[in-house]
Order: sequence, then C-alpha cells, then structure tokens
Amino acid sequence: MAERPTHLVYSDTGEPAPYATFGYGGAFGTFSLARYVALCNRSSGRTDAEMRVLNWYCGATLLDPDLVNRTVVDIGKDLGFSPDALTRMIRKLTKDRLLRKSGSVGRSPFYAVTPYLVFRGSGYAHREAIKGWNPPHIKGLTEEPESAAYMLVAPADDDNVRPENFLTHIQSAVRAARTA
Repeated sequence: MAERPTHLVYSDTGEPAPYATFGYGGAFGTFSLARYVALCNRSSGRTDAEMRVLNWYCGATLLDPDLVNRTVVDIGKDLGFSPDALTRMIRKLTKDRLLRKSGSVGRSPFYAVTPYLVFRGSGYAHREAIKGWNPPHIKGLTEEPESAAYMLVAPADDDNVRPENFLTHIQSAVRAARTA
C-alpha cells in the first residue's frame, strides 16, 4: 500500500507546499496586539486594576484554559482584590464584551476572555469561537485591526509563566509592535 503524504506536495516539482501548524491544532494561541495596545491607552478609560484583571484572564487563557474556571474568591486572592471589588471589575469588563460568563458551579460563575483579544487553539477553532461573540467595545480603537495584527503565541513546554505575571511577558511584544 502506498504511503499517504502528511503534507501537500506540488505535483510538478515534488516540493512540499508551505503550511502553518497553528492553523490545524496544537497548543498555540493568538493575541491581538492592536486591541491590547488600544486597551492600554489612556483614552480607553480602563483603570489599572481592570487591566490587571484582564491581563490575568489573558494569561490564564493562553497558558491553560482550565485556569479561568476558578471562583472569584480564588482569583481575587491571586490578584490582591476583595471578591466584591473583583466582581465589580468583572461586571464592567463583561458589559464591554471583554469577558463573558462561560459556566458556573452552583452560584460561582466562571468567565472567559473574548477570542477577539486572546484565544488558545487552532486557527479553525479560533474562527469558530469568534462567530459566537460580538466584537468588544474598546474606546480609542478607531478601526478594526487587520488579521496581521495578531501575534502567534506558542508557550514552551518548560514555560513557568503564571497568569498574574502575564503583563511582563507581553509588554516587550507591545513595545516591539509600536516600533515596527
């Protein structure tokens, strides 16, 4: 039996066609730098505390999507917020469609970040996830960013980054995007 090729091959040259593994699966994530930079600008009206909460959700989504399935009390302990303060910030981020309720256990709701900002999964799964969300409301973002404004994030196996330290790992990418 002939072996089936695992990649597309040009029939005239026999050369393998270029492909992108992140489009088909694996532990890859996408991160919208244009939207993130717009959120960080003063004109967005976001407080530093709201950005810390959003950074935590972005980091948790990219590192391990199961990390966001924690109670507000647990996340508040990591971030240094009381449950009431964190609930108010989550409510505001939910109103602007940056977060949405993704499930619950009893009376404890779980939230997920918009795939327009951060998504972990294949390109196909990302496209499907976006279909279920309206774009977030970001003050100061005058036009919709192009698809090239997404940064591909592929965490290494030995990556010990914690969600609450996510901002320090993204700031260098934001600076690089601003200078490019």
